[in-house]
This record gives sequence, structure tokens and C-alpha cells, in this order.
Amino acid sequence: MTIDALLLEKSLCERLCATVTVHERPDGTIMIDTPFTFPDGDSYPIYLSGTRYGKVVLSDRGHTMMHISYENDVDMFYEGQRSVLREKIVKEAGIDEDRGIFSVETTPDRIADSLFDLGQALTRIYDLTFLNRERVNSTFYEDLKSLLFTIVDEDGAERDYIPSDVPDGSNYPVDFRIEGKGGIPIFLYGVPNRDKARLTTITLSHFLLNGLRFSSVIVFRDQREIPPFDLARLTNVSDTAVASLEAERDFRRKIERIAA
Repeated sequence: MTIDALLLEKSLCERLCATVTVHERPDGTIMIDTPFTFPDGDSYPIYLSGTRYGKVVLSDRGHTMMHISYENDVDMFYEGQRSVLREKIVKEAGIDEDRGIFSVETTPDRIADSLFDLGQALTRIYDLTFLNRERVNSTFYEDLKSLLFTIVDEDGAERDYIPSDVPDGSNYPVDFRIEGKGGIPIFLYGVPNRDKARLTTITLSHFLLNGLRFSSVIVFRDQREIPPFDLARLTNVSDTAVASLEAERDFRRKIERIAA
């Protein structure tokens, strides 16, 4: 197959140019519609303004975080693993962030390059929303902890609790121990996958076999991802469960009912 490189370059340039439009606003600011788009089809609007030093600033004027806020809790992007990833993207791209506004200062002759650098960075930042949808393990436990501590006081919940009154207790840690009503502790487990489901089943079975008094709560990342046999075994040894963190109202109701 023979490809005419010059003809291809011309075709690509014409196609890419057709996806970029420039509008001058009444305040003199230039708005650029870029070829970058959000999943709903909206393009990234980038605003260009001059500085007193002859440079220009390209900015999204907060539009990216506003778009993210339509279906996500923006605060989650400023804590935990998402915050680390967001800061890493900003640093690697060489852009600035100020209260949710992403921008880059450049020179007039580098506007095109800086425009694409900023657009790529905004795409990577928006892609952090997929961490929220998929509940990957690194953020699942952070999200579980954050939600739990909106219901119970942090002093009333112990992370990675080791029961001392069962044999080999150090081999059977509890994700969260919560003070329960009637003096019966609540053992809460986050279950993001099949392996954790199996481990939790073994742990709870060990506690029950040794006569430990407790109430257990299982919180799945997505219960539908757990194979039926593993789910059945875990259900048999646990007291109550929440299908996913998306079921926040059910999670809150169940914890408030049994927590001290």
C-alpha cells in the first residue's frame, strides 16, 4: 500500500482546522472551540487573554470542573488518590490550577502547542471520573472510609482492627471496628472483588467458629461482580450487606440502625 505523505498531511491539517473555531467575545476575550470533547459531545471551550507583559493565557475558566460536577462530587478530586493523580497531571503538563480553573501562560508563537497541551491535560483530568464510576481498589477504600465517617465519629471506628480474643487474631484483621448498640461491636468489611469476598468469608467463619460476639456489615464495590458461589458463601456468614457505595442511603440506614 502506497500513501502520499504530503497529501495525507494536507488532508489531516484541513480536517483538524475545521474542528477549531475562534470567537471574539464582547469583553475582548477570544474563545476557542477545540477538537477536544467531553463524553456528552460538548467541546472544551478555551479562553485566550493577553497579559501586560506581552504573553497570553489560555484558560478553561473552570468549565472542566463544572462539567465534572454534573455527575460527580467535585470534592472527591481534591482528596485521596484522585487528588494525587490530579496534581500529577497538572505538574506533568506544565499548567496551573487556581480554585478549579486550569490555565497555561505562553507566548503568541506557541499558542497552538499550548492549546493542545492544555486540552490533553483537561482530558486526563476528566478521565479521573472513571475512577469514580469503576470504584477501583485504590479509591474504593478511601470512598468507604469517607462515607463511613459522615455517619460515625472517627473516634468510634478503628481501622484494621485486630481482635485479641480469638486464636491467631493477627491473621484476621477487620477493615473497620465500630462501636455497636448493646456493647456488640460491628465489623465492617469493604469487598471490591472476588478475592476479598473469599478472604472475608474465611475471616467471619473463623470468628463464628470461635464464638466471637459481633455484628458484620459487608460493603461491595459492585455486588454483581462477585461470582455466585462466593457471594452465597459470604452471605451465609455475614449479617447484612450493601450492594455498592452508590447505595448511600441504604448504607447510612443500616449503619445508623446498629451503631452506638
